Amino acid sequence: MKNLNALYFCILIIAVTVASVSSIRCYECTLCNDPFDESSASITSCDGTCVKFQSDGSVARQCSYYMFGDSCEKIQGVETCSCTSDLCNSASGISISVAVVSFSVICMFLWMK
Repeated sequence: MKNLNALYFCILIIAVTVASVSSIRCYECTLCNDPFDESSASITSCDGTCVKFQSDGSVARQCSYYMFGDSCEKIQGVETCSCTSDLCNSASGISISVAVVSFSVICMFLWMK
């Protein structure tokens, strides 16, 4: 019964965390390179996903109002990565939210007790 209560608590915390976020922040810049320099970009609020486009050494980061999820694909030499957490389009790949990882670890410890 104690494990079941811990599971319900973790689900509630994750649901509240996810539901309370209506928009994310994304980096925006054109002709910004990797490794990424934050001073060369602006930050904007976004109701969709953050995206990063890379082609022939040129990199652009921006907000997209379409929900693409967390994925990368390469079509005709252009690599496009999309992500759904704050400032996630800074990295070379997709980043995982620290809050989600933290809640997962807490839930794991509560579940094992």
